[in-house]
Amino acid sequence: MSGRPWAAQTMNKPGQPARTPGAPARPAAAAPGSRPSSPAGARPVVQPSSRPSSAPAGSSSGSTASLPKITVSTQIKSDDIGIQTLLGDYADKGANHGKRFYQKIQKISGHEDTKVFLYYWDNRDGADFSGWWFGDQVGGTEVWARCVNQGVLPPKTGWKVPWDSPTAKPGLLLVDAYKASAGGSPASTPRSEKSAPGPASPASSPTGGSATPQVIAAKVKRATAQVESAEKAANLAANKAKTTLSAATPATEAVLKDLLASLAKQQTALTDAQKNLTQDIAEVRKGGVSTTTFVTQLSQLSPKIRAAQAAVSEQLQKIKTQIAKPSPAQTAAQKEAEKKQEEKDTKEFDAALPPVKELASAAEESVENLASLADPIVASPPAEESEELKGALDEIEAAFQESQNKIAEARKLITEKLQSARSYAPETRKKALAEYSSLQTMLSDAQKKLMPFKTFKKDFKSKVAAKKALSELSEKFDSAELEVEKAGMMSLAADSSQMPEDEIVGTEKVVEPAQKEIANLIRTVDQKLQSAQSAVKDELVSIKDKGNQLKKKCDQIMAKMRSQRAGLSAQQLAAQCTEKVIAAEESLTLCQDAEMPFLKGIEVLPPDESEKAIADSEAAATKAEAALSAARTFIRTKQAEAKKFPKEMQEKADQELKQFVERAEACGKKISDFRKETNERKTAAIMAEVVEVISGAEKKVKAYADVAQVFLDDLETVTTESLTEAMEKVGDLEKEANAGLAEAKKQFSLKQKNTKGGAPAASLNKLQGRLTSCQTELGKFRKAALTGDKLIKGKETLADEIKNVELVEEEVAKVEKASIPLEAGGELSEEEMAAVGDTIVSAQNALKKTMRSLETHLTTPVASLKAAFQKLVDKCKASQEKMDKTFGGAKDQKEAVLSQAYLRDARKKTDLVDSIIDKVNEAELPFLKGIEVLPLEEATSTVEKSEAAAKELSSAITEARNYIAAQNLAMKNFSDKEKAKTLTEEFAALSQRVNNASTKLAAFKKDTESRKKNAQLQEAGEKIKVAEQEVEKATEAVAPLGGEEYDKLPSDEAAALSEKATAQTKAAQAAMDEAKALLAARQKDCKNVTGAAETLKKLQTRIGDAATSLHKAKKASSEQEHKFLGKRVIKEAAEIVASLDAEVKAAEEACAPLVEGGATEFLVSSSLKTVAAALREHMAKESKDIAALFKEAAGGEGSIAKEAFLAYLQKLPETIAHPEVEFTEERREALFKMVDATGEGSISEKAFRDMFKQTFICVTGISMTDVLQVSASKTTCKVEAKEVLEALGEVSKDEATGVERVEAKILSSGETGFVTVKGNQGTTYLEEVSPFNDFCAKIDKTLEERLANLKKASSELHTKINEIAAAGSSAPLTEAREELNKLRPEASAKVNAIQGFKAKVVAAKKEFKSKEAAEKNAHIERQERKEAEAITSEAITALEAAEALATKAVDVAEPMLSLKEEDVKNFATPASLLEEVEKLVPEAIEALNQAKSVAQEQHKKLAKASKGPMLDAKREVQKMVTKAESVSKKCNTTLQAVKKACASLVEVVTGKASTGLRDAVRQPDASIDKLFDELAAGSDKISEEAFCSRLLSLPGLDLQPEHAKLISRNIEVGGISKRSLLSFVQKYYVVSTGIAITTEFDVGKGKSIRKLEPEELIEVVEGPVIDDKTALARVKGKSLLDSTEGWITIKGNQGSVFLKEVEKPVYVVTSTEQVRLTPEAKAGTETVRSLKPGEVLEMLAGPQKETFEPSLKAKGKALSDSAVGWFDIRDKEGTIFAEAEGKFYTCTSSVAMTDNLDIKDCNVVKKLAVGELFAVEEGPVDEPGSGVSRVKGKSCEDDKVGWITIKGNAGTVYAKASVKHYAVVKEIPLRKEKTADAETVRQLVEGEVLNVLEGPKSETHQPVMRVKVKASSDGAIGWVSTGASIVKRWNGNYKCSAATPLQSACKADGAELLRELAASEVLELQDGPVAEGDEMRIKVKAKKDGLIGWATLIDSTGKRLFSF
Repeated sequence: MSGRPWAAQTMNKPGQPARTPGAPARPAAAAPGSRPSSPAGARPVVQPSSRPSSAPAGSSSGSTASLPKITVSTQIKSDDIGIQTLLGDYADKGANHGKRFYQKIQKISGHEDTKVFLYYWDNRDGADFSGWWFGDQVGGTEVWARCVNQGVLPPKTGWKVPWDSPTAKPGLLLVDAYKASAGGSPASTPRSEKSAPGPASPASSPTGGSATPQVIAAKVKRATAQVESAEKAANLAANKAKTTLSAATPATEAVLKDLLASLAKQQTALTDAQKNLTQDIAEVRKGGVSTTTFVTQLSQLSPKIRAAQAAVSEQLQKIKTQIAKPSPAQTAAQKEAEKKQEEKDTKEFDAALPPVKELASAAEESVENLASLADPIVASPPAEESEELKGALDEIEAAFQESQNKIAEARKLITEKLQSARSYAPETRKKALAEYSSLQTMLSDAQKKLMPFKTFKKDFKSKVAAKKALSELSEKFDSAELEVEKAGMMSLAADSSQMPEDEIVGTEKVVEPAQKEIANLIRTVDQKLQSAQSAVKDELVSIKDKGNQLKKKCDQIMAKMRSQRAGLSAQQLAAQCTEKVIAAEESLTLCQDAEMPFLKGIEVLPPDESEKAIADSEAAATKAEAALSAARTFIRTKQAEAKKFPKEMQEKADQELKQFVERAEACGKKISDFRKETNERKTAAIMAEVVEVISGAEKKVKAYADVAQVFLDDLETVTTESLTEAMEKVGDLEKEANAGLAEAKKQFSLKQKNTKGGAPAASLNKLQGRLTSCQTELGKFRKAALTGDKLIKGKETLADEIKNVELVEEEVAKVEKASIPLEAGGELSEEEMAAVGDTIVSAQNALKKTMRSLETHLTTPVASLKAAFQKLVDKCKASQEKMDKTFGGAKDQKEAVLSQAYLRDARKKTDLVDSIIDKVNEAELPFLKGIEVLPLEEATSTVEKSEAAAKELSSAITEARNYIAAQNLAMKNFSDKEKAKTLTEEFAALSQRVNNASTKLAAFKKDTESRKKNAQLQEAGEKIKVAEQEVEKATEAVAPLGGEEYDKLPSDEAAALSEKATAQTKAAQAAMDEAKALLAARQKDCKNVTGAAETLKKLQTRIGDAATSLHKAKKASSEQEHKFLGKRVIKEAAEIVASLDAEVKAAEEACAPLVEGGATEFLVSSSLKTVAAALREHMAKESKDIAALFKEAAGGEGSIAKEAFLAYLQKLPETIAHPEVEFTEERREALFKMVDATGEGSISEKAFRDMFKQTFICVTGISMTDVLQVSASKTTCKVEAKEVLEALGEVSKDEATGVERVEAKILSSGETGFVTVKGNQGTTYLEEVSPFNDFCAKIDKTLEERLANLKKASSELHTKINEIAAAGSSAPLTEAREELNKLRPEASAKVNAIQGFKAKVVAAKKEFKSKEAAEKNAHIERQERKEAEAITSEAITALEAAEALATKAVDVAEPMLSLKEEDVKNFATPASLLEEVEKLVPEAIEALNQAKSVAQEQHKKLAKASKGPMLDAKREVQKMVTKAESVSKKCNTTLQAVKKACASLVEVVTGKASTGLRDAVRQPDASIDKLFDELAAGSDKISEEAFCSRLLSLPGLDLQPEHAKLISRNIEVGGISKRSLLSFVQKYYVVSTGIAITTEFDVGKGKSIRKLEPEELIEVVEGPVIDDKTALARVKGKSLLDSTEGWITIKGNQGSVFLKEVEKPVYVVTSTEQVRLTPEAKAGTETVRSLKPGEVLEMLAGPQKETFEPSLKAKGKALSDSAVGWFDIRDKEGTIFAEAEGKFYTCTSSVAMTDNLDIKDCNVVKKLAVGELFAVEEGPVDEPGSGVSRVKGKSCEDDKVGWITIKGNAGTVYAKASVKHYAVVKEIPLRKEKTADAETVRQLVEGEVLNVLEGPKSETHQPVMRVKVKASSDGAIGWVSTGASIVKRWNGNYKCSAATPLQSACKADGAELLRELAASEVLELQDGPVAEGDEMRIKVKAKKDGLIGWATLIDSTGKRLFSF
């Protein structure tokens, strides 16, 4: 209980089924004396709970060591109900519901887990469940005693045992505070004030703590002897009775009575022994822990007594049954006596019943009166502490007591009458018990209703509060119920037809909000239930039930709507699919239009036209494909949706969708063909375009080739001019050719991307070849052109080199000429020697220079040029040789000349170096004047000049050094070493001068570099200086900012200063950035320059100082700028927010009259209009005017007084027959006040006339005319829209035109005339002005204006905040942003306030309209209420009559349904009761349906009702429909409950019956077929009587007759067929979870045989049987897999299911050909017989898996006739059909065939050619002596036989074994294809040879499942392979493939036609199949109507008429 709702628990008696969820919680009367069985076998005196108890929540489990607080004892001597269980000491264990709870300390021997708790339960579950309890756990499901006392501690007395006893027996149970004693420990001594002595345990016996072990042992021994004696005597009496009853000769009645007396005596003795034993156990237990062993010994005696009691009871029952069987002679008299007794008892009962009913009704009525008395004061309570309230409460208390007394009196009387009724005759007793039980139920209900009034006075305030809360909840549920009813009515059409979508949507819109509201309300109720007191809990439960019913109804409506949507989808499906498919089909028309240009006969269209046509075709194809794809997708979607439709819708939708799929596929094929044609046309166009481009490229390449051909001609014949001319042309031509090729490639590539595969790709491949060829040609001539260019240049170079060579030759000639005198021995002057020397040197230099140039040209790739240059080289070499030969005789002179020449040149070069040094000195002169730091510009210029001079000097030094070095080397070869030495010294001096210059150059370069670095540093310093100046300016600019004087400046002047400072800081920053960049560059350049680091450091310091100053300036400027910005923005924002209050206030004032005042004045105005309209109609009817009407109302006076006007209004509805002008007195007062606008207290005629004044507003422009009649009128002016007019008369109708017109005045202009109000086509031109609408429009306009102003202001505020955020994050800006953020909530609040006003206005408008409509319709509602009452009366009468029938059906079922589950099996007449209920329930349902129909008919009359009394009547009628449905459902529930009870009864006895029949058919010479034949007696079914008779005759079954009937009907109604009998007797299970099969039924003793695997089939041999020890259901079964037999558990003790019952496995032959039935599990060649298609097979064993080895096939050609095909070499069973190894040889070399083996003594038969095939018949044989190997065989060419040598004595191989030839060893077919079902070419015979063309190839085979079966037709047994297309598992049902006749006999000829079986009809096999001629016939039962007959399964043509 603790922490759990009571409703979730059950309190049951032992063996009582658990209360169903939702039933009222009630503790079960489980007496402490009940003794449920113990799993261990031993039983305690009391076992309070049959399940393990758990420790209560919030506490720890009890311990025997806990200190006792409470002692429970008794004063009762006897203990018939086992009260000793509760006696003992109790320890405090915790708190529950605010009070302590206790647990018994002492344990019950043998049942230590059982606990006893004493606890308190408050009234959270009602007063009936509050108080102190004894139970097995706190809030547990078993309770034994209760006391209603609410005290803090458990009460001493007042305990009821059992808990629901009518009174508390004094002294039965006493609860006292624990008192310690010296006699025993608290844990060992249960305390009682007085022990209860028994017959075997006198009071004087020592017990408890004073008893010694010897005394207790003696007591145990005595008790054991007594029990054994009683057991022995009882068993003797039972065995005697059993022997007598089983004797062949029936015992006489006297003998039976003697046995009955003897057994009754033993039963009494056993009962006494049990009582004595119980008392002994209780006495011994008082000894505490030390007596535990003795208690256990005594407890073990109880099972012996119970076993003996069971045996005695069994025989007693049998004897009583035997005695009760009357003899035939006694039957008639007995029946007569029974009849008289029935009449007597009926008369007595009829007389006794009325007073009891009257008393019970009075008690019930008193409770109802009490409720009526209490309800008013709860609903409308008097003032607190008032006398009225006090008197009412006292009266209710008195009424409560009176009602309680009446109920007690009625209960007492009923109890007495019940005792008397039990002695009535059976039928009367049954009737009486039913009547009195119903009265008891009525009193219980009354008592339940009465209990809340017990504490009415105390709970009054909470009841009032609860009543109010309940009323609110009820009202909300009523409102929701209205919507549900509305939705229910809207959904009624769904029961009979398809609703349109708008109705479905409308219904959903109504029901969905209601569904949510109901769910919320139910949650609210659940929350209140958690804390509700009993006073309101029932009402909350009732409200919740109502809510659940509404929720259920909502769910039902939504389910209907889902179904309707499915139906709507099904209806819309065809139209939608048609639309999609038609769209796809129509798109084909566009395709046809697009391809028209190609269908005109012009094969190649012009490019533009072709491109357009192809684009149109592709677009049309794409559109068509998209349409088709959309259609296909849509159809697939609809197919998926159709699967969710109801079955009948689904089939229809599938058929329709199939047609659309076919249409879509046909359309798709056409589109595909069109796309293919378009692609072909596009490819042709693409090819044309590409071909054209490639042809152009080819032309350009040819033009290029023609010009470049000159470069491939003989160059000797080609002039430079022609080459030059070609080169001039070839450049442009090459560009054109390249461009043409590039364009062609580009176009080709683009087309190639768009064209892949097929013919277009092949065309493109050809074009690719042309492109490649073109590219190759271009490359070839480009290479030639490149060579030509070199040739031209080479030719020009060659010409120059020729000139150079010629010059060299001239120089050499000069040298030769100059050497002549010297060679002749002459002398030359020094000048001449110098000239000669210069000539030699000049020639030598020219020669070397020319040779070097020529050597560079020799690397040219042009061979002709290379040869020409080589010739020049040769000439140079020749000149060199000439040079070398000069002075051949005057070598000294030559050396002297040369040395001088060399020396002169060296001096010139050295002098040049010295002259350049002067330039260097001049360049650095500015740095040497003493000015350390030159101006920056001058320093930079000087550095540049110095660098140029250094470069020139470096070049001169290099040239001089190279020359001197070269000449030094040349002079080493002089012959005159002395002279050479002198020259060398000269050269050394010159070299020194050059080296000195080089040293100066190095120093100069170093100085120049240093000066350059200094100039750069100087530049950086200048930049820094500029930056410092700008920073200084910035510092000066920010100086005025932030001072006191600055703060005093005007804002504009301050802003100007701030802006100026900001601009200057930006300029300074720019200068700083430039200086920093330059300084960084200098730092990098001067990294390793000495002295630069210090300068750089100083510059860095300067720039750092400047940066610091700039930062300060920027900070000062920024702060002032931000301060200025923040102040400005905050000021502007504050002004914006301040303006919002006025807007909100204006909006509030505008809304106040409507929101707060409720616009009451406009309601009065509306009522006044109603009065005026009614009076106008009255005046028109009576032909009166307003003056006459006023006179009548005023009674002839000049004005109407208030009283007169009020009286006039009161009588007005009746006077003018207008009920709508009936008002309340308050409204009449308000009307007078409104008419009396002046407040004079009376109404003048003018004021009266003003009542009828009408004002209109023009909504559509209309003309004003001069007269009423339109045809005769003239327009005077036009009335514009929104013009206001005042009516001058009543609205009239122009009869000629049918328009409504009125004479009116335009208020703005004063024009008067006639205006049309409403045209004859319904157009409205004038609308009557509504003051309320005008007022609301003004409010709306005001609110919108104010809201717009607020939003604008809020947006401006947001802009200000963003402005601050974008400016930065300085302190002034942060402060400004914080200030602005503070304003945002205030602005948002203002906007929200306006939005709130708008919501209130909307609600107020809605409320006003509702009030206005209600007032206008009040008179209609009154009339409708009367009409509604007349409509509902008929339905009420019909429903009451139907309910009476339903009650009768329920009453008939009550005797069986009121029984406990364990008692149902003993109910004697279940079959009869089921028949009667099955008869009554349909009658009651029919009457209820008729009542429902009446209500629905009435509902149709109210279908349009949507409000008022008609809606209430509509709801009432709907409630009647609901009630009819509810009662009908109850009837069905009752019928199902009876069926369920009967089914549970059948379930109990079916197992035994099935086992009994199974045992019977297993007897020798018995079988199930014989049993059927015996019981059927020649019929095709066993009658119910015959089957029941056989069941009742089975030994040991002990079955009641009507139970046998139930079993028979459960198997099959109307007789049992052979198939049904087989299913009943032969039980099968399938293994669902792996489980062991054991040798014994006892799980503990049995050994596991093996594990059964899932899906194994088990045939039942015995059982199912329940194991009493473990409560497991076990069955003995045999596995069909391997015949293993043993015991198996069906279901585990934790609920795991191991076996599931299935029907006997049956297979059917599904193959169209015969199937082999083999004798063994492994398929072989043997066959039992062939099974025909359709044969039914009974499974006997299996399934077993059969695996196969790979087969081998090859494709070959027969050598005999060249037939080609596939043949088997080896099949999957391993059978060999062809062999190859060593059987054939192929000749590898020509060899002779001889007639014998001996090669020396033989004749040649023939010569075998290479490749010839030879079939071996013998060998190979190694011939002795010769060393050859020979074989004998036959030539496959001409069949000649002989010997051939396959290997010679020298190792030559003449023939080798062939692996491509096979010989057939077993006949096999040669097939065209590899598959087994391929067409046969011919049959191969044994000995044939085949040449393998392909293969051999192995082929794997899937394993097959094999089952052992028995054919139902002839009982043939064997094994078959299973598979869907061969033999498959079958459920015994057929489905008609087409319409076929159902006939009366097996033989079709002459058989009567029962009816035609429809296609798809399902039938159940009854017999067969049976071969009838060429047909296969079956006996079947139609599932549709149960009709049985014969039909043809397979006709004479082999056609199958049924599917399996």
